[in-house]
Amino acid sequence: MGEPTQFVDVLIVGAGLSGIGAAVHLEREAPSRTFVIVESRDTLGGTWDLFRYPNVRSDSDMYTLGYEFAPWLAKKSIADGADILTYLNDVADRFDVRSKIHFSQRVIAASWSSESAKWTVSLRHSHSGALSTIECRFLWGNTGYYRYDAGYRPHFDGEESFAGQFVHPQFWPESLDVAGKRVAVIGSGATAM
Repeated sequence: MGEPTQFVDVLIVGAGLSGIGAAVHLEREAPSRTFVIVESRDTLGGTWDLFRYPNVRSDSDMYTLGYEFAPWLAKKSIADGADILTYLNDVADRFDVRSKIHFSQRVIAASWSSESAKWTVSLRHSHSGALSTIECRFLWGNTGYYRYDAGYRPHFDGEESFAGQFVHPQFWPESLDVAGKRVAVIGSGATAM
């Protein structure tokens, strides 16, 4: 199936805000436990790296959303996405979390064995397709609620006849210029605001 099976006490899935926090808490509160983080993307940061639309920002104050072990110290409490990503990278480096992350590893299956009291987690490398396996005693999902490769996009009746451009915030084109264009925003959440 590829590389030999690796064993860790804890496998953290996701290297965003929650996964980084989980890693630091494990290091501090259970230092004898072994762990790694698997992240399907090539970088850490989750939401704060994925979303690149203009003025992306937190919808929660960062004094609350930030870590107790690394408090948010910036003056802006409703922070820009780039500032949050910088914060996450700083925390990951300060607490040596980055060295525990296996990037470009997508979980494709997980199965529990009551007999051995272990999870067997199958992974696929996001670029090469190579398969590998990790076994663990505790599988800790910190995956957020976005599907990174295919954000939700409903079908709209008559959209085939629409001559304009559909843009999903999860796949914001860097070169998009809306100056002088009529824009309709569909949705009412923080991203739409």
